[in-house]
Amino acid sequence: MYNLIPYFREEVHMFFRKNKLKKNFSQNTTIAEQKENIKNIHLPSDNIKPESKISNISENLHITGTVFSSGKISFNGSIKGTLESKSLYVGENGFIDGKVEADEAVILGRIKGTLKGNKVRLAASSRIEGDTYHQVIAIEDGAIYEGSIKRIKTS
Repeated sequence: MYNLIPYFREEVHMFFRKNKLKKNFSQNTTIAEQKENIKNIHLPSDNIKPESKISNISENLHITGTVFSSGKISFNGSIKGTLESKSLYVGENGFIDGKVEADEAVILGRIKGTLKGNKVRLAASSRIEGDTYHQVIAIEDGAIYEGSIKRIKTS
């Protein structure tokens, strides 16, 4: 995920006994000291706010069980179970068989089960088979919907 190779690049050939590593790594440091030094490495992604990070689930990932995120999920795989997120984007290749809960949900793929969200948008390519509970909903022309749609009353 992160490119740490430039940080740990050896100054000599790998198969010779002259092992000298850059940045205060020597043969005399303990594993605990090396782990502490690694923790202090500044990575570009450290500046990204946690709420803006997106968890990507690609189309070749198939999940059975529960997925929970307090942030954003971009979902193109398949899941049989429950998916809960603050913000959810289901791509055209995404398939969810089970329960979906999100504050904001944009659906381009397929859901078979219950969809609950404050703001729900069903794109033209979406197919929903089940019940949807929402505060605000937008359904584009071409979306296929089989089930009930119920508005959640705000307090």
